[in-house]
Amino acid sequence: MSCKISAPRHENGHTYVDITTSGCLFDLDGTLMMSTPCVEAFWRDFGKEYGIDAEELLKTSHGRRTIDLFELVKPEFATKKHSSDFEATIPKKYGHLSVIIPGVADFLQSLPTDRWGIVTSGCRVMAETWLTEYLGVKFPGVFITAEDIDVGKPDPQGYLKGKKALDLASDFVVFEDAHAGVKAGVDAGATVIGMATTYDAKTVKGFGASIVIPDMTHIKLTSYDATTKTLVLTITDPVA
Repeated sequence: MSCKISAPRHENGHTYVDITTSGCLFDLDGTLMMSTPCVEAFWRDFGKEYGIDAEELLKTSHGRRTIDLFELVKPEFATKKHSSDFEATIPKKYGHLSVIIPGVADFLQSLPTDRWGIVTSGCRVMAETWLTEYLGVKFPGVFITAEDIDVGKPDPQGYLKGKKALDLASDFVVFEDAHAGVKAGVDAGATVIGMATTYDAKTVKGFGASIVIPDMTHIKLTSYDATTKTLVLTITDPVA
């Protein structure tokens, strides 16, 4: 059962849509913060050092695990330890290139801890650094990273694991910006709220998102029933 999505209502020049859900799972890069420039800078430097065409790799890299990319271009590095060690350098060396998505901190802090989680293709050491040192928000009820899954996005394994860990009903929401992530969310049975951050709204909608917003200032928690563990999220002025 997908989330209940209200018909759009129009008030005072704005459009509002309500989504009733049991909980939320978030991608990290491109959804909560724009660390893509950091990751791209890493791969370009890596390409120069190891003779790899980074630009070709970056065409399909977004939303995928480092270990899976190493399988393609440098199989001898395709281990969890190598991936984690390489990713640990990214915030330190390239963190100044990152940008926080507007509205993220306020929205995440409003959600009950046991009703939201993060499912990222990044390794834990990098993801924790982004969360604590850059986003500055509380740890969610579930925090799934590349080390916790056997198959990365677009496979739905990560989101299914997150859903199970939070004990969410089938009407759960996934927030994503990339094709691989949107597909993973849809295949996990979630209602996907797309983020028009990395790609334009029409493209993200075409990936399979049910509704698209430009950033987290366009969504808020309207109500929470602790007995039924049901949240109502209100979207203002969706862009697709």
